[in-house]
Amino acid sequence: MSDETVRFGVLCSMYQAILRDRTSAKKRKRFRTFLDKVYTSRDYFSAVRLILPSLDRERGTYGLKESTLAVCLVDALGIARDSEDALRLVNWRKGGSRAGANAGNFALVAYEVLQRRQGSASGEMTIKELNDLFDQLASKESRAEKTSVLSELIKRTNALEMKWIIMIILKDLKLGISEKSIFHEFHPDAEDFFNVTCDLKLVCEKLNDRSQRHKRQDITVGKPVRPQLAMRVSDAATAWKRLHGKQVVIECKFDGDRIQIHKNGNEIHYFSRNFLDHLEYGHAMSNIMVENILADRCILDGEMLVWDTSRNRFAEFGSNQEIAKAAKEGLDSDRQLCYVAFDILYVGDSSVIHQSLTERHELLRKFVKPLKGLLEILVPEGLNAQRSPGEPCWSTFAYNVEDVEKFFKETIENRDEGVVLKDLGSKWEPGDRSGKWLKLKPDYIHAGSDLDVLIIGGYFGSGRHGGEVAQFLMGLAERSAPDTYPKRFISFCRVGTGLSDDELHALVTKLKPFFRKNEHPKKAPRFYEVTNNSKERPDVWIDSPDKSIILSITSDIRTIKSEVFAAPYSLRFPRIQRVRYDKPWHECLDIQSFVDLVNSSNGNTHRHTDHGGIQVYQSKKVRSSRRGEKRVQLLSPHILCRQMFQMLKKRHSYFQT
Repeated sequence: MSDETVRFGVLCSMYQAILRDRTSAKKRKRFRTFLDKVYTSRDYFSAVRLILPSLDRERGTYGLKESTLAVCLVDALGIARDSEDALRLVNWRKGGSRAGANAGNFALVAYEVLQRRQGSASGEMTIKELNDLFDQLASKESRAEKTSVLSELIKRTNALEMKWIIMIILKDLKLGISEKSIFHEFHPDAEDFFNVTCDLKLVCEKLNDRSQRHKRQDITVGKPVRPQLAMRVSDAATAWKRLHGKQVVIECKFDGDRIQIHKNGNEIHYFSRNFLDHLEYGHAMSNIMVENILADRCILDGEMLVWDTSRNRFAEFGSNQEIAKAAKEGLDSDRQLCYVAFDILYVGDSSVIHQSLTERHELLRKFVKPLKGLLEILVPEGLNAQRSPGEPCWSTFAYNVEDVEKFFKETIENRDEGVVLKDLGSKWEPGDRSGKWLKLKPDYIHAGSDLDVLIIGGYFGSGRHGGEVAQFLMGLAERSAPDTYPKRFISFCRVGTGLSDDELHALVTKLKPFFRKNEHPKKAPRFYEVTNNSKERPDVWIDSPDKSIILSITSDIRTIKSEVFAAPYSLRFPRIQRVRYDKPWHECLDIQSFVDLVNSSNGNTHRHTDHGGIQVYQSKKVRSSRRGEKRVQLLSPHILCRQMFQMLKKRHSYFQT
């Protein structure tokens, strides 16, 4: 049977059965049975793209996340926007007495609403007809046009089928079966073939006979390749032990966009790790790539960053798209895109991924002509060769664990994300994370607490945390007059990871009596200074700061300039280290201390184990100009007073005896 005759309802029955099955083996057997007994035409792509929607690159993006999809569904169903069902869809994350058990799972909330408005009988829509409608949905630009397609889908399906359609649109079926397992059941060579082509349609067409083994295919120019990945390790000693006896290069781990450059004559592609072609980089970078990559056909692996010409260094993460847009519009700027190539995968007419990293480094030197601040190669004596005295080293050979620790310390002082250690004798393998590359980041080195900041708001979670607050908006205190408590708190970052389910439940239970619904999105309580940015806006506020709780927040070493939050700086990937039930609300970090910290430490913050305070590690450049200056721990006046009181108390006790 083909996609023109197999009904989508049959595929939905398979989804439901896989969802019910407990074991991976049973789930895989369900999929195999569908291919062998139901979908027998061997035009497998039409169905497989609906089972692995996140890997389908033939269709454009739908432009529909939960919030937009909720509004479109309300309009498609023709219900009033202030009706109970409309509010349930729009507020799908929120709990409460009317939320039901499915709060936090958009597809299930939508299913409950749709059940009351659609019949139970299947609309008999075929897989081909569904794919045609999905193509229309992806091609439409306006919300009204997308709503029209959703209306058609609702007319031709039942609620159960619409539930799965919504999950396909959101590209997450939550079936409990891995992509690896699906590939393995489809064809023994499917995963390897996909890794080197990132083309689901090609995999389905070439491997439609499971009994015929496919000769392992190499990479080709124009087809994105799954990136080689680095295994995370906890410290330098562990990294060195894993690479014992190997020749090792250690590189700075830049914090940019991982991009594969594919050059075919004058044609340049910029593939991300999600296989998307970022054509927006073309205006600023394509001529540079054509002129300075000396092979007609080539694939490079590297990072797209921003170079600040005024400071002669790489800029903070997050401005790539802004700089690409400015370049396209011809705007003058002291910032420009810069591509740092750390590997070469294809040269001329052949793949080189099977050669050693040492040999690939030589090819990088031979075929890529560096251009300061625009195109760099990350090899020993690559970026290093152009650096001035005092500038950081980006790549070097490591001969012992001391070399690793020294280089790692230097990257921290330079505000970089961490380091990557690589076996110089290794091949480049798509999707591999077996330990040929190891990454070491600051957060995985130092134990203890970091920034003690106050919870000022909360966000409802999804999945198992649906209907309950699962993330928090954190604030820094506005510095108050001596001997007074702070009266105002400035939004600082959003954090939700780091606590166990039990710890999160205990914290939310303690705070719940003081939650106030954010009913007026652009009007925060008078205690809080916010931006009203949509990414900042919480679902609930803490009614009053004195009812709140301090969290110790840890994060990647780098601070970033903030537009989402009111504080001038925020954190990159913050995580909760611990809940400070022992610390009163008014002893949280104040904004001036944090800004002073950022300015004095060039953006570096290390965690310190005492009191949840901050310890500043000056960079080399700053240390040399302030010789003899000690590391400073910033504590609030209340903590200092308390410490002095404890010290005097002990001293008094000593003299009494």
